[in-house]
Amino acid sequence: MKKVLFISFSIMFVLFVANLTFAYGPHDENCVECHSIHQAKGESLPAVYNTTEKYTTGEALKGVDAFCLGCHNKNTGIMPIEIHKTHPVGVAPKKAKVPADYLRKGSFVCVSCHDPHPSNPNYKYLVIDTNGGKNLGKFCGFCHPAQASPAESPKPAPATAPAPATAPKKK
Repeated sequence: MKKVLFISFSIMFVLFVANLTFAYGPHDENCVECHSIHQAKGESLPAVYNTTEKYTTGEALKGVDAFCLGCHNKNTGIMPIEIHKTHPVGVAPKKAKVPADYLRKGSFVCVSCHDPHPSNPNYKYLVIDTNGGKNLGKFCGFCHPAQASPAESPKPAPATAPAPATAPKKK
């Protein structure tokens, strides 16, 4: 009996460590933390409730922003985002030259910069590899070239944004 318990525990331990080793980050690798077929809480099969937080304009968060903040809020506490202390979302850019590929229905939203799928190995799930966060200025410079340092400013800005990361490239 002790041998069976030891073997069972050993197998469970190995599987647990393997899961930690191969996971890319805090987002679930099999989709169900964010998406659900049977437990859907809205039209696009979200597994989380949208937040009740508001944009800085006072309007309720909507769409993908409400979905993201369903987990990333001060009440849930999963890497909380305070919407009034972060990059503006839910707005149509007026000054920044945001490539159309980064907008959703003409608005800047959470997924304009972040692709939260576990197949994205980039720092903070950004849509562009920033070398572990060391080249954030270059990334921000795609839309804000005037604020980027000359060394980090894009050389010239591309006509469209680089394609969002969907899966790590095999080497």
